Formats: sequence, structure tokens, C-alpha cells
Amino acid sequence: MGQLSEHFTLEELVASSTAQERGIDNTPSQEIIDALTVLATTLLEPARALAGVPFHVDSGYRCEALNHAVGGADRPGHVSEHEFGRAADCIPEGASLQEVFDKIRLSDLPYDQVIIECNAWIHIGMAAAGATPRREALTASGGPGAWHYERVTA
Repeated sequence: MGQLSEHFTLEELVASSTAQERGIDNTPSQEIIDALTVLATTLLEPARALAGVPFHVDSGYRCEALNHAVGGADRPGHVSEHEFGRAADCIPEGASLQEVFDKIRLSDLPYDQVIIECNAWIHIGMAAAGATPRREALTASGGPGAWHYERVTA
């Protein structure tokens, strides 16, 4: 596999204990690797620099079977960006989630969505190639099948 950017590797962006436990092959295609490279260089590295602390990637690319296994978005019109290599759930090491979330959402980074999920991690997602980033800042509570999202505007 290999280095996608200065601080992010392909291995960490495809690693999954759930995939390992359930025997799910989460090997990405070259198209997904290309998308993960763009994600790492366009959003993850700049967000890490903005935060001033390292990020632990809790979940990056998830094949369809893995996304289903972890309860990721899969209803019509709401497919998880993780399936396309366009999102990562990150935990800042040495800074609060809220502080890092606010720095990202108030920055000029071209994120599609930045979400504090369950007060446990920050989802950072990019728009599909050619699409204009929505720059949605949200909080999410609940769990698989019962997520509740609230827009952050202030």
C-alpha cells in the first residue's frame, strides 16, 4: 500500500477491525485509492495543520459490505461517502473535538461535510469530483439506523 500524503497512509485509511473480525475484504480499487489521495491532500492534511495536532483515523474507506456491517448510510439518496473514499472519521489527538470542529467549519477548506458524530469523532468529507462542496457543518447523535443530524450555523 503506501503513503497518500505526508501524515496519512493508505493502510490507516482502509483499516477496519470490523472487516477483519467478519472476514470482509476492504481492499480499495485504484479509483478509490485516487479519491483517498485527494481526500488526504485536500482536506485531511490541511485540517490536521489547522488543528495543530495529529489525527487518528477511526474509519476511512469502507466497501459496501463493510459500510453495511457498521451501520453506515445506505438508504436511497444517502449513500455513505466512505464507500467512495471521500470521507474519514478522525479523532484529534491533543485537542478537543469541538475546538477542531470549529476550526475546520470556520476555515476556507473545501469540505462537503464536517460532522461531530456522537461526541466521539469528526467526520470530514469531500464532494465528488466536479461537484461544488456544500460546506455543511453538522452534529450527529443516535446510532446506526437512527441518526439525528443538526445543522451548526453559529
